[in-house]
Amino acid sequence: MIKKLEILGITLNNDTVAEAMVLVEEFLDSTMMNTIEAISMDTLVKTQEDDRLKECIEQLDLAVVSDKEILKAAGETSRQRIRETADNDFFREFAKRASGNRRNVFLLGETKEQLEALEEFLAENYSGIQIAGRFGLADCTGDYDMVINEINIAEPDVIMSVLASPRQEYFLQDNREKLNAKIWYGLGEVYSDKKVVSEVAGFARKLIQKGMMHSMISRYKRKEE
Repeated sequence: MIKKLEILGITLNNDTVAEAMVLVEEFLDSTMMNTIEAISMDTLVKTQEDDRLKECIEQLDLAVVSDKEILKAAGETSRQRIRETADNDFFREFAKRASGNRRNVFLLGETKEQLEALEEFLAENYSGIQIAGRFGLADCTGDYDMVINEINIAEPDVIMSVLASPRQEYFLQDNREKLNAKIWYGLGEVYSDKKVVSEVAGFARKLIQKGMMHSMISRYKRKEE
């Protein structure tokens, strides 16, 4: 198994779910907030035109590959890692433990409807998770002091974000030192859309992203050579 994935000029740790969960337990015992994000093909493609987004990804404490095509493009052939990634095992294990330990979770997204769908999903599948609060940035005018205050008053164990990239990464980078939580977990908007996007549309989007990423990888390799 490849321990570090090199792709499009970005280095990503290739931890198994078991290894990643050891880090999560350490994060929960820490006195400072640690950051986790699910890295999709869409996010990687965007980093090629956005240096700030690339920097944000590199600053994460734990980047979790969420698309098996990223593993394949980086040369990872481990069946275990490909299966774990395809089945979204990290999220499942994270949410299962958060539910079992009745962790307080604050939901951050773009709209009220988006957050309601996520809260419903968590209630149906991980009922032990305690929703400490939620905030849609569409309701935020001016700066983000209001949402930061709401998060800090709630004192959640986990901030779970379903903001779109790069807004998600920019928000974290700008406000990381102000947030009072143990873990920031960025899922990205794709996860919150899973219940409403058809399988055909989702598959078509994956094909487009896969083609774009492989085209960029080819151009990047030619540039390096």
